[in-house]
Amino acid sequence: MEDYELLVYLQKKRDELARTLIESKKRGIAFADAERDYKREKAKFIAQKRMENMPVTLIRDLAQGDVYISELRHARDVAKVLYQNAAEAINVYKLECRLVEAQIKREWHA
Repeated sequence: MEDYELLVYLQKKRDELARTLIESKKRGIAFADAERDYKREKAKFIAQKRMENMPVTLIRDLAQGDVYISELRHARDVAKVLYQNAAEAINVYKLECRLVEAQIKREWHA
């Protein structure tokens, strides 16, 4: 690649990195919201079962098997994966930028 093409490519990667940072923030907030919702509803479920004198040893298993609680847990897990994916994409874009910057530096010093 020529210097100009490398600079254009580098700028494209920096733009992608900036967009991914914004997306990562959104996904991080969504993950935190999903985590909060899951824990809040699980706590309500546990409190309700304790008030019903359900044996404590059974409550956790029942909470995990409850359709609503398990859906919230699934939503939380999906949000976590999406957040982790965005974080990994950030690392990939940063690496690509470093590689292109190194290539530009080599070509300018050659």
